[in-house]
Amino acid sequence: MVEVEYIEDATGLQWVSPTVAASEYNKILINDVGIHQNAKAVRQIPERVLDKVSERLTTIVKQELTRGVEVVDKAGADTATLNIMISRASTDFEDLQITEVLPYGALIGSAKALLGTRDRNVRILVESQLVDSQTEEVLAERVGVILAKGILENDDVDLEYEQIKETVELFTQDIVHFIRVTAYQAALNEKEQS
Repeated sequence: MVEVEYIEDATGLQWVSPTVAASEYNKILINDVGIHQNAKAVRQIPERVLDKVSERLTTIVKQELTRGVEVVDKAGADTATLNIMISRASTDFEDLQITEVLPYGALIGSAKALLGTRDRNVRILVESQLVDSQTEEVLAERVGVILAKGILENDDVDLEYEQIKETVELFTQDIVHFIRVTAYQAALNEKEQS
């Protein structure tokens, strides 16, 4: 996998099979976005929020991809399957500010962390995999992160979907670009092989 950036501040890892050929696939089956148990185990990220992220990603990706390729509801010839999984989630402290690097500021930053009042980032790891719908051969993979900086005010508040809604909407473009880049790479593979 190599690091790629589709949209500003959204880097991730991606791999496309060097043998996948564009002419072999003209339909796509899009499974609903799954949620791994590891993602559900984060105290400040309720399962209902992850369910909403899953639902929203599924809806928007299906809408976006319908515009460029035939979306089908069952496996078959000439069909690739898109599997998307929310594999992990975490909350961590927001990035240190420059003033906190100075001795006095660092003391305040450390005290906030100990008291649980420092703002926290939310990270949701999303893995996308494109496979042959009949053989399950992996055609391409993408790992990206939905990142919302400094949105949890302390250790006691739970994430609400509205706090990350805009970030989720933007992240759907990451998945759509992954499919488009895979199709482009598949076309290049075909040219090189002929």
